[in-house]
Amino acid sequence: MKIVSLQSVGLGAAYTRGDGEQIIAPDEIYVGTTLINSSGISLGITVTEINYQHGDFDAYGFEIYTVHTSDGHIRVLPADKYIAEWSE
Repeated sequence: MKIVSLQSVGLGAAYTRGDGEQIIAPDEIYVGTTLINSSGISLGITVTEINYQHGDFDAYGFEIYTVHTSDGHIRVLPADKYIAEWSE
């Protein structure tokens, strides 16, 4: 099984509706799509793979997701702030 997407929990962009109610839109990351910045502009970088990492990190009391991208970088996200969608 592999991870196909991540959705943030308690993180994301905050918007205020016309009636003053504040809405939090979670950050979402999908394999095969491009990353966007906080302004909604595409960065031109495609997510190629998402992995769950544990083991060595357990000694520090946390686990991580690694997001691999087409520019050769790996972004590290805390596992306790994201929900993963798994697929075959």
